[in-house]
Amino acid sequence: MNGILWGLAGAASIGASDCIARVTAQRVSSSILFLIIMGLSLTVLSIQLLLVGDWPIWHFWGWTASAISGVLNIVALYFLYKALTHGPVAVASPAASTFTVLLVLFNILAGEPWSWLQLVAMIVVFVGVVMLARPTAIDAEVEHYNAQWIRVTLYYGLATALAVAFRMFLAQEAALLLGAMHALYLNRLFALLGTLVLIAIILVRQQSLNWPKGRTIWLVLLQAVFETAALGAFLIGSAGGGRISTTIGFSAFAAATAVFAWIWLGERIGWHRGCWILIVGFGVMLAVAGNVS
Repeated sequence: MNGILWGLAGAASIGASDCIARVTAQRVSSSILFLIIMGLSLTVLSIQLLLVGDWPIWHFWGWTASAISGVLNIVALYFLYKALTHGPVAVASPAASTFTVLLVLFNILAGEPWSWLQLVAMIVVFVGVVMLARPTAIDAEVEHYNAQWIRVTLYYGLATALAVAFRMFLAQEAALLLGAMHALYLNRLFALLGTLVLIAIILVRQQSLNWPKGRTIWLVLLQAVFETAALGAFLIGSAGGGRISTTIGFSAFAAATAVFAWIWLGERIGWHRGCWILIVGFGVMLAVAGNVS
């Protein structure tokens, strides 16, 4: 049960982060967002590890997996922010959450325990998020959300899903070898190093960077908290409650993001997406019933 609960906690956190990113990614350069998110979380984690004197031990594969996962973290966020700023959020996030299929398959191949009911749950959740991404009458009422516009958002979301699947699997591997908090710390460390390289390249090319101003600063800080909390919950659940069940629970962030977008951004959901959000929730309940961790 722990895996599902941690996964759902991560889903709620990343759903809130995605909605904030819909605003911040339009005002702030992506590289600066990466810098603040990774830098802030790394600073907090460093202070925590310094106080307890518990630093990550050296393990070649654990550190390597963390390094690759950290870089993929930046790649995934880049495509995700592209999808979110293009909009609508109710399409971008569901498309990104299709990473569940690949990640569950990776874990099955890695020898993680699974059940047929979990596979059925995965299929239900996958179908739900795919249907959430389909154009609806609500989109037609918004002038620029035509079929071509929706497809571009969908492509960005699927690119995000591919990067996230590999990123999450490697993060799970690192958490298994090093522990959840140490894996999270190294993920943030290598993501920050990758961001610094990216910013250096941008500065060498003499391209401009937009920094957050006014109230946007607080939004970026809040986004950093939610994004780090999401990955932390995912890794804790994977380490202690089952990697497959945590993944299925986390995939519900598509529905969570749609709800947050409706509440905070005022994006209309409509009865069509409302029904599929409920179906995604049903899929998560199936995963709870089929939990074998």
